[in-house]
Amino acid sequence: MHNSIEPHCSRYRLFEFLAESEGEYVQGSVLTKKLGFSRQALFKHICSLREEGFDIGSLPQKGYMLKNIRETDAISETILDFLLRDIPLFSKSIYFPSITSTQHAIKRLAQQDAPEGIVAVTDEQTEGRGRRGRSWHAPASKDLLFSLLLRPELRPGDVQLLNLAAGLAVKSVLKEEYQVDAKLKWPNDLLANGRKICGILSEAAGEPDRIYYAVTGIGINVNFTEEEMSEEVRDIATSINIEKGHPVPRPFLLSRVLYSLSSYVMDLKKSDGKEKLLFSYRKECDTIGSDILVTQDEESFTGTAVGITEQGALVVKVGEQEMIFAAADVHHLRMR
Repeated sequence: MHNSIEPHCSRYRLFEFLAESEGEYVQGSVLTKKLGFSRQALFKHICSLREEGFDIGSLPQKGYMLKNIRETDAISETILDFLLRDIPLFSKSIYFPSITSTQHAIKRLAQQDAPEGIVAVTDEQTEGRGRRGRSWHAPASKDLLFSLLLRPELRPGDVQLLNLAAGLAVKSVLKEEYQVDAKLKWPNDLLANGRKICGILSEAAGEPDRIYYAVTGIGINVNFTEEEMSEEVRDIATSINIEKGHPVPRPFLLSRVLYSLSSYVMDLKKSDGKEKLLFSYRKECDTIGSDILVTQDEESFTGTAVGITEQGALVVKVGEQEMIFAAADVHHLRMR
């Protein structure tokens, strides 16, 4: 695991030094002296960083220049350590080029008593899944796929609140950083122009009165194009690239989402945190006020979503009766 609080790797030290002078040349002799490298070792580390996807220019007599850190799309241990280094709660990361599921990786760490706040990130999930065990496969290196280890002071019935917090965090970042107006669909999807752009899944282990740990997985459709989507999802999925008309760098997006989410999660530890979260979610959730079709345990109900309970469950007015759904599939019949 790579803990960005104490990065001892020589390559990372070189990267950090170059990042301090981003956009400017740093002489090779300065780098070798400062970092205690031989010129040969320096060149080897520069080559390794370039292979990780960093834009590093070089000129005789002038040295090396690191450019466009925020524009780097390739995910690597180095950029995760760098971009997450100052994020409250989520500064520790582990990266997998390909994995069955980041949820599996975090659960294993949780069971080994790993601390809260570890983030597992991958370029490709071979057994990614959504709610109700549905499979979810995305093209490699196109999406942002990650899971978080949390040890919240919540009761098991409140685990839905983590989905709500993650949804609010992603929504705010998509709007503020990328001008994508995504709508929150209860309990754990974000839609852009009616198509899914993000899915969230929280799972917890514990006893009836307390949670030992929770794992929140987030998948954001980032850089795939219409042409790269299969026929069956073309009408129901979209990406930031499709909405904006150009690709965006995934590591910087990850850092913004984690920064936003850390404040929501830390707020939940405060006495009024739950109340604040629910107030924000009720205001932002597009499902509330919409006519919907709800499916639960093979039964379907048509009604109007009228509220969210203190546990994050959905309140639906079906005829004259109000029904509460803790977990269900929701289809919007009319957006508010």
